[in-house]
Amino acid sequence: MAARRAAGPGTGAGADRPVAAAVGLDVGGGAVKAGAALLLGDGRLRPEGSEATARHGLADDGPGLAALSARLAGDVSARVRSAHPGLPLAWGVAAAAWIDPASGASVFSPHLPGWRGADLPGDLSRALAGLGGPAGTRAATSGWAGAGGGPAARAVPVPSVLNDADAAAWAEARTGAPLPAGDRMVMVAIGTGIGGALVRDGAVDVGAHGMAGEYGHMSVDPGGGACPCGNTGCWELVVSAGALAARSGHRSARTALDGALAGDPACRSAVAETGRWLGRGLATLAAVLDPSRIVVGGGIAAAGELLLEPARAELARRLPGARHRPVPGVTAARLGNRAGWLGAAGVALERAGRPVSGIAAG
Repeated sequence: MAARRAAGPGTGAGADRPVAAAVGLDVGGGAVKAGAALLLGDGRLRPEGSEATARHGLADDGPGLAALSARLAGDVSARVRSAHPGLPLAWGVAAAAWIDPASGASVFSPHLPGWRGADLPGDLSRALAGLGGPAGTRAATSGWAGAGGGPAARAVPVPSVLNDADAAAWAEARTGAPLPAGDRMVMVAIGTGIGGALVRDGAVDVGAHGMAGEYGHMSVDPGGGACPCGNTGCWELVVSAGALAARSGHRSARTALDGALAGDPACRSAVAETGRWLGRGLATLAAVLDPSRIVVGGGIAAAGELLLEPARAELARRLPGARHRPVPGVTAARLGNRAGWLGAAGVALERAGRPVSGIAAG
């Protein structure tokens, strides 16, 4: 993925004028989030309109999940075309899966069994093209730009597909002030499981086979239970929505987070224990990767300092040589739950030949 451009935003009369648009989807184990973004004349990407979310029980149903994703993409694209007719339009999908960087196919997914070994670009393109029959097909595909074919519209739009944590990290790296030279950011996204990414000078390092950043499947508890990945004692078994819910005694992580933020002692204790397990894993990542900073995103990051303060303390306590080296800062993601779909949209534009210099407020 391309590094962040060194040039700052332009100041000409057309700097804030939209020149292209993209729809981004973030497909997780229990929900699909979708949104739109406009590429401005100065290269910034600005979120447009509200986010759409569809909860699902389709993790085992690959075609059903593709159809749901295509329907959300079609709905959001129709809104963009209505507000900004004539703009070139791309679409991108961030998936909770291990993605082959050359083809966009899903190599494996612990939390989306229906998408294991799936041709996601082809499946999603066919699902979008099939919306509503022949008439619906023309409406759904009108004005789209293919991920690999430049800005020219295609009859059957093929989405850009990447890993969800890679997409979120790409977006977070383009938020705020320009990156200092030598910046290394580790992204940890906590939801159904743990996704992660390493960003070097604004470029996401996907590894030799596109599978870098699967931090959630480090074994941190030798006596731990079985993970959907096939391993045991994985980090995401103790730091995830399910783990937080189980510790708190609540049916969902959402109610546990609400309780913690409202001051419930049991919920706060559960969040703090989750934070300590988070810090233990971060110490391992810091020892191996030596990042400048660590950004924590995903739904569980909504706990804020209730999660991050114990994580920082555990990181400092367990980091090898902590008294002889800087301890990386740990902060919450600035973009929150928008990071995944916004990154998917931005990467889709870049793959269509339209560079993105940063994320604008919106």
